[in-house]
Amino acid sequence: MMNRRSSKLFLLSTTALLAIATPALAASGGGEGKMQELIWQAVNLLILLSVIFYVARKPITAYFADRREEIQNDIKTADKLLSDSRREFADWQGKLAELQAEVDTIREDTRRRAQEEREQIIASAHDAAERIKSDAVAAIDQELRRAHAELREEAATLAVDLAKNMLDEQIDDRDRDRLMDEFITSVEPGANGSGS
Repeated sequence: MMNRRSSKLFLLSTTALLAIATPALAASGGGEGKMQELIWQAVNLLILLSVIFYVARKPITAYFADRREEIQNDIKTADKLLSDSRREFADWQGKLAELQAEVDTIREDTRRRAQEEREQIIASAHDAAERIKSDAVAAIDQELRRAHAELREEAATLAVDLAKNMLDEQIDDRDRDRLMDEFITSVEPGANGSGS
């Protein structure tokens, strides 16, 4: 296919050269001598180009075939690199999305745990305050009972002392003797009754 194309190109260029040169020679009035010279030059050029084409055809064809294959390989490599890059980019996008979801989950868990700990701390503080309050109320009640008992005891002691002082002031020796006699009299009938 490359040979046909090259041959067609060569024939086309030779025909174009002759078509351009013939009117130029005719216009110059050179006549037939110049026309023959032009034909021989065209034939010589055609022979020279044919030789060059024949000799250089294989290396040029090989060069262009190699170059074409190299370009195709470069395109394949570039396509592979592009597809690998796109796949890797998609993987990283997926990992980034997973990481973002994980960060959001961790953030939400941390927020939830902080709220739970806050509620626990508040509940513990409330319980401690209630215990302290009930302990204080119990201590106050106990102190009040103890104070009442001490006041009763002191009041009883004062009442006994006051009664003793009053008795000491109001009762003289005669009253004491009389009380003693009455006591003995009240005790003796019980003693006599038990002896009989």
